[in-house]
Amino acid sequence: MAAIAASAASPSWADRLYGFADERGVFNFSDAASDSRHRLLLNLDTPRRSTAPPARIPPRPPERFTPLIHDVARQNRLDPELVKAVAFVESRFDHQARSPKGALGLMQLMPATAARFGVTDPLDPRQNLAGGARYLRELIDRFDSLPLALAAYNAGEGAVERYGNAIPPFAETVTYVPMVLNHYSAFRRQAPSDDALPGVPRRASSCC
Repeated sequence: MAAIAASAASPSWADRLYGFADERGVFNFSDAASDSRHRLLLNLDTPRRSTAPPARIPPRPPERFTPLIHDVARQNRLDPELVKAVAFVESRFDHQARSPKGALGLMQLMPATAARFGVTDPLDPRQNLAGGARYLRELIDRFDSLPLALAAYNAGEGAVERYGNAIPPFAETVTYVPMVLNHYSAFRRQAPSDDALPGVPRRASSCC
């Protein structure tokens, strides 16, 4: 893993997401075409070749959140555009967002997750972004796959493991993963060339 972290030319998660619906209507996702039924859904390297519908250009986060996003991205070796994509899909950049399930803030942290990462006020933007970024970094390291990390962020690590380290066939999760990846791709396309700060790779794959 240390060798991967040191080399931008050795990504540790796939840029492609494949999937198919089986005879029971269950969705199956993978970052490799391991089944003849797999079809390419998303390709971050060449988005125009993806069969997934292109994401609309998402709005940039409120200006006051941008330096916070860059800070937590740098501290956790993440692409800031990835953090933006997760925050946008989770809360539409609403730092006071509350879900019916109890998730709070920009990164929609559940109380147990907030406590796990030392977040005492989930509605504080800095604390919330820091906790969400630390959780995302931990998931990327754990699963060595961005799609699986996002699935775990949405459904929990246990759910991903119960389904054999695959994206769980939950309606919300199978929608969530391509949505975040699509918005991540859109944020990367609209980011100015100098948007990445020194020491922060533009690609999460080069920092895992």
